[in-house]
Amino acid sequence: MYLILGCGDVGFTLAKKLREKGEAIRIIEKNPQKVSQLTELGFDTAEGDFTKPETLRDSGIERAEVVLIMASNSEVTERGLGAINQVKLDLGIDPIIIARSTDTLEITDMKEYGAAEVVASSEVLADFTHQKFQEFRERIKERQLRKVLERIEGKMAIILQDNPDPDSISSGLALSIYASAFGVGSDMVYGGQIGHQQNRALVNALNLNLRGAKEVDFENYDAYALVDVSTRGNCALPEKIKPNIIIDHHSVVSEEIEADHKDIVKVGATATLLANYLGYGGIEYDESLATALAFGILTDTLNFTRNASHLDFITFEQLLPLISEDLLKELQSPPVSADTLEVIRKAIRSSRVKGGYLISNVGEVKDHDAIPQAADYLLRREGALTTLIYGIEGEKIYVSGRTKDVRLHIGKLMKDIYSKIGSAGG
Repeated sequence: MYLILGCGDVGFTLAKKLREKGEAIRIIEKNPQKVSQLTELGFDTAEGDFTKPETLRDSGIERAEVVLIMASNSEVTERGLGAINQVKLDLGIDPIIIARSTDTLEITDMKEYGAAEVVASSEVLADFTHQKFQEFRERIKERQLRKVLERIEGKMAIILQDNPDPDSISSGLALSIYASAFGVGSDMVYGGQIGHQQNRALVNALNLNLRGAKEVDFENYDAYALVDVSTRGNCALPEKIKPNIIIDHHSVVSEEIEADHKDIVKVGATATLLANYLGYGGIEYDESLATALAFGILTDTLNFTRNASHLDFITFEQLLPLISEDLLKELQSPPVSADTLEVIRKAIRSSRVKGGYLISNVGEVKDHDAIPQAADYLLRREGALTTLIYGIEGEKIYVSGRTKDVRLHIGKLMKDIYSKIGSAGG
């Protein structure tokens, strides 16, 4: 919840923008006429003097993740900060506090009084908070995850998506390091295989000890986290076990999932979210993890050409000074196995293109991870907008689709076609 203290023109503009985002807002205003007007407009508003601790306690401040002081008078703002500090001690809370100032010379003093951010222009404050919405959200989510981890006693299983890719692997590693900072040990568990050359290169370069789902007893863990996956349809977590934590960037219907901590955001990569958890948690990490997270963002956004958000760009920029360029080059261009090259050769020879659709049967394969690599490679073929490559490994048929056609949601299409006879998505 956002708690707005004082609601003049700037506070009202900000309240409208936050409401447009679907955020919960509560306004505390001293002027009874303004309270009446705001209430008529549908805002949750209460009359009171926010410089008094009892008013803040009655306002439900314990439910507020962000407190915004909109007063134009610096003395009132400073008294409000003093009241907030008292209530924080009394209630054991720690909201993010944003204050308004009419004089840049007052910024240092207000920060010393407890404001996390101070902006000296009324109009800039409204725009600043609106633009910083995603950042505030990530700060809030980091605090919520910390509270969940502090309640965990014992070891946690971090379950990656089946056949985990660089985004899933790097995100799982980041969560493991984050959890360790709060005294929670963990194992990274995956179903399927780590077959793609880039995935194997990442595991080997970071010397990771990932555990296959078939070799673990899930009952031996005290908590469970799903990373880069939200539903059991694409991970190894048994149906009877409820996850404690879900962190993912894939689109899902929220009613379909349940966890103590859910963070599902439409960004380009889950690695973006985990990098921010580490950053806002103040947790240091080495260049190997920074490189892995950057690699995860690059692979899942196809070098920022697919589903990349503003937050992905900002996070990648923050990671850049920390990464190892040599390691990143090694991960981006790993050796390609002879089996994969053979599958690509078969895909080329048997491919047919009609109306922008390329279809190819590669027959039996030793490693089904070569099939999506062939689908990626043949998408470069002139005239091909969509590729569909299929082959057989053991007793299963594997199908991989890729598209450059903006009219198609290839993941949804694959799920609609194949989910009744197997697992599908993308």
